[in-house]
This record gives sequence, C-alpha cells and structure tokens, in this order.
Amino acid sequence: MAEYRWNQKETAAGYDAGAPLVHPYYVEVQDAVIAAVSAALTPQLIVDCGGGSGRLLERCLEQWPGASALLIDQSVPFLEIAQQRLERFGERVAFQQARLQDDWSHLLPASPHAIISTSAVHHLLPDEKRDFYARCASALAPGGVLVNGDEVRDPDEAVYRASVEKWAAHMQQLAADGRVSAAMADALRTWRARNVDKFGEVRNSGDDCHETIDIQLEYFRAAGLTDVRVGWQQDMWAVMIGHKPA
Repeated sequence: MAEYRWNQKETAAGYDAGAPLVHPYYVEVQDAVIAAVSAALTPQLIVDCGGGSGRLLERCLEQWPGASALLIDQSVPFLEIAQQRLERFGERVAFQQARLQDDWSHLLPASPHAIISTSAVHHLLPDEKRDFYARCASALAPGGVLVNGDEVRDPDEAVYRASVEKWAAHMQQLAADGRVSAAMADALRTWRARNVDKFGEVRNSGDDCHETIDIQLEYFRAAGLTDVRVGWQQDMWAVMIGHKPA
C-alpha cells in the first residue's frame, strides 16, 4: 500500500498535529458523533472505521469507561500513532489494518453496538459507500447505531464549488502562516490541486468523492437502517445517523 498518500509517516504525523486547524469544525463534529451515540445507547463495543490517529476513539473510551473498541484504518503510520495515543487503555482497544472499500466485517470480535467514522467515508465511490453502509448495518448488533461525521457536497454545483474553494483558501493560509508541518502543507497543496484545479473531473476510489446528505441517507435506508437523520450540519460537514432495528 505504499502508494496510499496517508501511508507516509511525515504526512500522517502532520495531519494528526494539524487536523484541528485544517478542519474548521473538527471538535464540533466529534462532539456531535459522541452525542448521537449517547442518545442511542451506552455502547459496549465501538468500531471506528477509518479511525486514523485515534483522536475520536480516545474521547469515546473516556466517555464510556466500560466500553471496548476496535480502530480500523488503511494507514500503517496512522495506526502506529493511534496505538501510542491509546496505549493507556490497554486491552480495551484493538487495531486492524484494512481498507473501508473491502470486507472488514470478519475482523470484528463481536457485533458492535456503535460504528462511528469521521472524515473517511467520503473517500469511497458511490457504490463503495453503499456497500460500506450495508456492511455496517449487517455488522451492528440489534439496536445499534451508525454515525458518520463527514464531508458532504451541496446539491447546487455552484454552492459546492464555492465551499471547496473557501476551504482551500483556509488551507492555503495555514500553510502560508507556517501553522502546519511541511509535509502537511504539501498534502494541502495536493488537496487543492485535486479538488479545485480539477474540480468536476472524474473521481477514483480514494479521492474526495463528496455526495449530498440526501443521497447518503438513502444509502442508510437501503441498508435497512431506521430513524435515519442528520444530527448536525455546517458548511461542507454533516453528522449522519442511522439505527439498526432492535
């Protein structure tokens, strides 16, 4: 997986350090994900899909001292950072390297009560998102909850483009001010090239494959999830929630 951009140690470390700056609503999205799970149940097993460096899962393990967790991510450097961050939780947390595009369900130790994700699923193509949400619905324990806090696109092309350009300008300013690492600044420039300079071009799996909230909630419903809704939304970000019938 050497070609995977987040498989570079310097880039992964730069993202871990800079994410709260790069993402305009980093903490708010995490707050909304945790609130959505809390409103549904007290989880015993949490699976974080595309959990990266473990920042969200750290908050979950603090929130629910009786819970265990599994972090799944494709990036070896991210997993290494997460293992260091979450070491204090001991056997409560496990780690698996896997792509969200593939069938990771056989890696689960049991049926999770909550499957969560932030800033990861938007890298999947439409068919891959549908399969991912179906896999989540199948894996969840009865009464479990799926919560995805992610990047979304406005249905209006002009509004969507303006949102992308606004975020790119924010990233560019961070790099110009030296507020992110050199490796992260390079990653942000690459993001701008993909999403602004090549706006509207065909996306491949792993790119930023933004879809509307309504389309993704339909994916939730098609997977058999109920009480499907948006728990939080701002600009290019939303927290989407679905429950598995008890």
